[in-house]
Amino acid sequence: MAISSIGNLNSYVTQTQGYFTSDGALLKYMTSLSEQKKSISQNSSSYFNESLFSQLGKVNSTATSLQSQISRMASLNQYSSSVGKEASYTDKDVLSANVAKNAVVSSVTKTNVDVTQLASVQQNKSAELNADENSFGDQFNISITDSQGKTTAFNVSLASADNNKSALQSMADKINASNTGFKATLAEDKDNGTVSLQVSGSKTGAVDGKFTINDSSGANLSNVDAESKNAQYSVNGVGYNSQSNDVKLMEGVTAKLNKTGSTQISYNPDMSSAVESAKNFLNTFNNLKEAASGSQALSRQLTEVAGNFSRALGYSGIGQDSKGNFTVTDEKKLSQAISDGSFAKNFQGVSSFGNRLNDVARNAYKSAYTSAVQENFKTLMENTLKPSSINNYWPSGLSLTSGLLFNMLA
Repeated sequence: MAISSIGNLNSYVTQTQGYFTSDGALLKYMTSLSEQKKSISQNSSSYFNESLFSQLGKVNSTATSLQSQISRMASLNQYSSSVGKEASYTDKDVLSANVAKNAVVSSVTKTNVDVTQLASVQQNKSAELNADENSFGDQFNISITDSQGKTTAFNVSLASADNNKSALQSMADKINASNTGFKATLAEDKDNGTVSLQVSGSKTGAVDGKFTINDSSGANLSNVDAESKNAQYSVNGVGYNSQSNDVKLMEGVTAKLNKTGSTQISYNPDMSSAVESAKNFLNTFNNLKEAASGSQALSRQLTEVAGNFSRALGYSGIGQDSKGNFTVTDEKKLSQAISDGSFAKNFQGVSSFGNRLNDVARNAYKSAYTSAVQENFKTLMENTLKPSSINNYWPSGLSLTSGLLFNMLA
């Protein structure tokens, strides 16, 4: 059933005046909480239109959401807190930066970063062994101890047909399947017929990345081929070091260091986030129109307000489709309008689009609620005043309707 006004209720009130001026029985039942609950539970399918009040809830929640977004639209420009910042670089290969919305940076902020060393992992490398020989016998055993002191043993049993190549490959497979954070790779030099095993850690840093390998076999995997190191870099001339290549450059600005070198970071408004915020507002407005479609009066208000400002919003890359819904027709134009503040002006001032929308949104729930109550009251009266139901509902059946009367009139 649509949310709509049913007109004058005087005829219904007149026909029921006798009920309201009776001996007080109705007032007694209306004020009985237990009878109200009983009435709703026993007669909800007959007198309480759940679909109608569900639609009413949509109008309420959507109108509330629209109201909260209007103030954000009034301040939506390149300096708004809801607009992120986008980093650009003189050398984009050195690092990639992430700029938080609360970062204290602007278009005049410059950050000079010099990376002299990347954080790296430790790598151990075995001796180069003849691929076709067997240097291990029937067992190849090692253990790895990480920077936290945890030791994991790796044991490989070998058959008579195994050689150094198959033995090292089996050990590599064992390490890679262990889920301990270590990676093993077989390296083969076919020109001289040798193989070796490389074991790398997954953690960077001079402390976090360290590990030791206990190897009593002839592989000599305890040999450290490359040490783990800290990242070394400077920000605007101030030096830092880090166990990781994920570093903090300044408050609200983090970066991933990719290579050694120097770069300068500049910050520009990320208008894509602002455009998305504007789109969300337009969707909410369209949703309110849809939720209130059953009320001609409310729909007319929304349509009139939107129509009055469609030309102004058109300069911001926003138009209306065949159904009268707002839609973005030109994202580039909208981005520019947000950046220069012309979009926000539509939501500012005493008689602005924003204030008009706010008034409609504020009254949407009230209007829809009144219509819904009237509709339910009408249905209740029509059923109660039928000749066949007078004897059923008065006075013995009164308790079944009095709670609803109370709720509808409250």
